Amino acid sequence: MNRPFSIFLFGLCVSPILLWANNVQLHDLHLIDPQHIGVTVNWEHSWRLDEGPSNHDAVWIFLKYRSEGGAWQHANLSIIDQAHIVGFPLEGKAVEDGKGLFVRRAMPGSGEISPTLLELELAAPLPFGTLDLEIYGIEMVYIPEGGFLLGDSSSFHHFREAQSGSPFWIGDEQTIPDSLLSVGSEAAIYGQIPARYPKGFGALYSMKYELSQAQYVDFLNVLSYQQQLNRTSQSPASAPGTAALTLNGILTNRNGILLEVSGQSPNLPALYNSDAQTDGQYNQVDDGQTRACNYLSWKDLLAYLDWAGLRPMSELEFEKICRGPERAVPGEFAWGTPHIIDANTVMQDGTEDESVTEVADSITGLGSHGYTGPAGPLRSGFGGTDSSDRLQIGATYYGVLEMSGNLWELCVTVDSLGLLFEGTHGDGHLTEEGEANVSSWSLEDGGIHRGGAWFSGIIEPYRDLAISDRFYHELQPFLRRNTTGGRGVRTVDF
Repeated sequence: MNRPFSIFLFGLCVSPILLWANNVQLHDLHLIDPQHIGVTVNWEHSWRLDEGPSNHDAVWIFLKYRSEGGAWQHANLSIIDQAHIVGFPLEGKAVEDGKGLFVRRAMPGSGEISPTLLELELAAPLPFGTLDLEIYGIEMVYIPEGGFLLGDSSSFHHFREAQSGSPFWIGDEQTIPDSLLSVGSEAAIYGQIPARYPKGFGALYSMKYELSQAQYVDFLNVLSYQQQLNRTSQSPASAPGTAALTLNGILTNRNGILLEVSGQSPNLPALYNSDAQTDGQYNQVDDGQTRACNYLSWKDLLAYLDWAGLRPMSELEFEKICRGPERAVPGEFAWGTPHIIDANTVMQDGTEDESVTEVADSITGLGSHGYTGPAGPLRSGFGGTDSSDRLQIGATYYGVLEMSGNLWELCVTVDSLGLLFEGTHGDGHLTEEGEANVSSWSLEDGGIHRGGAWFSGIIEPYRDLAISDRFYHELQPFLRRNTTGGRGVRTVDF
């Protein structure tokens, strides 16, 4: 769990912290002056490719601060690349709204990023006085601009070319008339898909992993009491040891987010932490912090993404991230084949090295999906080792993980509410009730479950984990389910 970092302008009081986002580490946070922050970053398994997928990984870095006794605020960064000093072999890429900074390899290569100093410039100086400062890093994967095929001519309610029934080619971000695109055997979709709706052609960054339990803990711990009340299943005033997201307040289906310290209405928020072992010892090495976070509703996911300066992905983008520019294979999973082995036998349970004994082969990918394995999500990236290939780690064409299995992905659909979506990013701030405040995001509906989960069977012809399957297109997304999680994306023009 992230601990607040206290500073006093202009007298500096430093206490070291170490923040985790899967295998990203941000440490040695320090104040250079009221408008410049220093931090060191390192992570494993980084890459930048000029061929093949021609993409790279990156870290999305953003900051929060609060004055003594005040609410947490989002700290905007400079929108000029050169304003940020980023040590070699990395470079920084600013975004036009200043909500964060992408840090990535400056040149082609792969391997570990050793500790590298960053000096981040804020858009405005921090206020005078005693402040708490938090910095966050989310691993991202770059999805380059380009066309792709939508639908696989096989899966339930798949997208299809209206006349031929073949997979539909997405070659730009322009309006798609409803006379050209249909779903399954239906004559048309819900209306034309407007130009503003993200279709997957444009470049974007996607979260490499599903939102983890540690990341959701970090989020909860900078919310007010009222915001926490709406972003959990159980009241923040519940007793210590209460499971925050499960429907009965008891650790269920491998979600180990518990109340560590009770809150008090209206002004004292609760403190949350991970205790998958339910032994009262929080944040131990085997407490499930890196497991994917289930029991997320549509509103929960939207609130997190707004807070982080990201946005939800559209279901068209979901298929682009999985399939890339490759041909569409009927019934294929995220790794490009229609064959799968279930991840059943867990090793090093609850740790950051949690994995399974099952292995993939040359045509069969590894995914968490069946009825005989662990009754809940596995660690984000559970199939990964130093020598993992695409099938063993269950990766998409671009290297995004667990888009088939582990947890359902909540995406923006193409119903009447979903088509209002404009691809607008979160601004880092929530309403007083803890809701996302982006006007074009529908809080009540407009979402769809894609990609299957740990309790999804594959009994022909049912293939929930298939890239193009839309069997649950009518399933309401507003409930917290033990099989539902998600991730976010961000559009870029560089």
